[in-house]
Amino acid sequence: MRCLRCFSLAILAILLLQFGCSHKTRETQTPAATGTLSVRLTDAPLDMANVQSVNVTLTGVIVYPRERGALGLPDAGQEFENGPRPVALLAEPTTIDLLTLTHGASVLLASGQVTAGTYERIRLEIAAADIIYKDQTSAPLKLESNKVDIPAEFSLTANGDASIT
Repeated sequence: MRCLRCFSLAILAILLLQFGCSHKTRETQTPAATGTLSVRLTDAPLDMANVQSVNVTLTGVIVYPRERGALGLPDAGQEFENGPRPVALLAEPTTIDLLTLTHGASVLLASGQVTAGTYERIRLEIAAADIIYKDQTSAPLKLESNKVDIPAEFSLTANGDASIT
């Protein structure tokens, strides 16, 4: 019984030291440096002779920071729980006709302030997608999850600007 009490006290002391030494207060944390990120969309040309438009309604554009370094470990000086979080950039839903984005044309999807760092992917959240034929008939385009993850590794420096297409 005495041994169990000593063990419990030792565990309690370790937990108190762990939380007491690692806790950061809001007053001691410095705000993370940010930069401006712009996400643009373009489409490859396709032969769609019978198609008038391909409309996609986006409800979200989210950028995800790189969580792990080259060896599968956190980047130097960055802890998983204290590192950059995913950032939502789209303020309101927007509908885009993909057929207007051929031959190098692009459209700005979203932009905003993002914590400086390295990012690994962009997620497009899609509410609806329809194809409209020249005879004015239409059909919904099916997506399994209404989300499209785009692998896109890029870095954003403090007070810098980046544009991803």
